[in-house]
Amino acid sequence: MKHTTTIRVALSEDEKTATVRLSTQSQPIVCGVLGIEQTQRGERDIYLNTRIHRRSHGQYEGWEPRGAVSTILRELS
Repeated sequence: MKHTTTIRVALSEDEKTATVRLSTQSQPIVCGVLGIEQTQRGERDIYLNTRIHRRSHGQYEGWEPRGAVSTILRELS
């Protein structure tokens, strides 16, 4: 059975740190931000300095994680 994981992201004022909250975990994940890009469709990609996702998490709401070495979060519209 696939489940849905909700991802919420809060960036620091200087956009160097991200606090990521996954609905499947009680503790937030705090990690560094390597960069932020705006896509052509108006979505944001946030490049984190660590890998915070697993391959088989099911569906995502809010943000979609991807990446092999570190996580890239794509804002879902």
